[in-house]
Amino acid sequence: REALSNNTMGGFFRLIEQFRTQDEPAFCGLSTLTMALNALNVDPGRTWKGPWRWYHESMLDCCDPIAKVKEEGITWPKFLCLARCNGVHVDAHRARDDDRNLQLFRRFVHEAVRQDIGCHQEEEDEVALKGL
Repeated sequence: REALSNNTMGGFFRLIEQFRTQDEPAFCGLSTLTMALNALNVDPGRTWKGPWRWYHESMLDCCDPIAKVKEEGITWPKFLCLARCNGVHVDAHRARDDDRNLQLFRRFVHEAVRQDIGCHQEEEDEVALKGL
């Protein structure tokens, strides 16, 4: 309730709709990025299965071959590379050990979750349909 009343839920509902478990033990980075890309409605520019234009881990191969990722996983720089080569503007931040960097990281997270990523469009569509 606190997060809803403080408008800090951001894209939670969009993200939770995309929740998935990773297909391979080393795919934690790919699965995380897949969830984020789909929650943000980033168009992969190709179909996944049938008519669905949806990301799947197997489609994230622009920085390293999937076979290599399956064996080694991906590093933070490769994660950023994958996001960027799939059309996402990335402003990367990581929490460090000192308090100043941790507070800065928390501020960035707080600002990110307060952003409207279009979650209200479905509500607006529903209201418009009820008005017809």
